Amino acid sequence: MEQKSWAHSGPWAIQSVAVLTACAGFVFAGLVPESTVPLVIGILFSCVIPQLVGGIILFRRGEVLLATICCLFGTVITMGAAFTMYTMVFMAPKPGAFTPQLLGVFWFVLFIITEVFAIGFGRASWFLLLGIAEVGASFLFLSINAWTGSQVAGAIAGWLLIFFSAFCIYASSALLLAEHFERPILPMGKPIFK
Repeated sequence: MEQKSWAHSGPWAIQSVAVLTACAGFVFAGLVPESTVPLVIGILFSCVIPQLVGGIILFRRGEVLLATICCLFGTVITMGAAFTMYTMVFMAPKPGAFTPQLLGVFWFVLFIITEVFAIGFGRASWFLLLGIAEVGASFLFLSINAWTGSQVAGAIAGWLLIFFSAFCIYASSALLLAEHFERPILPMGKPIFK
């Protein structure tokens, strides 16, 4: 009897990233009231499991690049954002009780790491490279927002996250349909690097 290999968990993990980046993007872009921020914490935590489990399955399948970014999003980025948001909303004794500059370091380091990932995805497709580079740019603007308090930088980051959510929906749909129909259905673009 033929042993089945692990299924491709990438679409599941990427769909959870689409959910969290859309919700976070709407908050940072100022498209929803600040009173909704506590709900984002629950959304972020609920999106950890698909990313982390999906990433582990991808490691098992030998897909190191996608597995690594799924696990990075599922742990450091998603849980880090959820814990810091919880601290800012529920644990801060009063507004201005602490300053957010450390988040500037957090987001800037993630910006650098994500741009390195983008280069790796260029081996698969120019579309994937641009999508990952774009979310890296959102981390840069989140860093600027944390360092300077610039509402404009925060709003730009929010819109970039919303665009990234749309990218994730398309990319996960392309992967899902390609796996299901055993052939590419939605185009993803040609590789940049050999």
